[in-house]
Amino acid sequence: MTVTPTTGPVAPPEDEPGAADGPFLRIGELAHRSGVTTRTLRYWEEQGLIRPSGRRGGGERLYLPIDMARVIRIRDLQELLGFSLAEVRVVLETEDIDALDRARSELRWGDATPQRRRELMEEAVVANDGLLARLDDTLARIQAFRDERAAKAVRLTALLAEFDDPTA
Repeated sequence: MTVTPTTGPVAPPEDEPGAADGPFLRIGELAHRSGVTTRTLRYWEEQGLIRPSGRRGGGERLYLPIDMARVIRIRDLQELLGFSLAEVRVVLETEDIDALDRARSELRWGDATPQRRRELMEEAVVANDGLLARLDDTLARIQAFRDERAAKAVRLTALLAEFDDPTA
């Protein structure tokens, strides 16, 4: 059986020794380990948020640990910060999370020269600073929305008090 890479290294065929022990995860394994469903992973793939690092000849999706980190990042952006998939896409695109993933992957797996390692670290710092700026902006918008709702609660409470005041 052959494996077609979509990005990254090629997975060993199923019938080769060590194929199941390699770094690749099947979609069910990725779903289980990251706490999402296989249906969610397929949907995110359709939406362009993730893509498998490889495929076996029969089309079976194969993922690397870096793919799992991206899935967990997407899940956290949705669950922890309440981002919609459109907002997740903006974060992934504008903050160049891919640059962090590429740098991390190349630093771990590549034979980078000291100069290249420095360049990768600089790219990672810039990408991370961008993500922090985006999060700061999001938190400021959330705080503004909360302040607006708190002011509305005060007004509604005052109106409710008028109903309870027989002299009003």
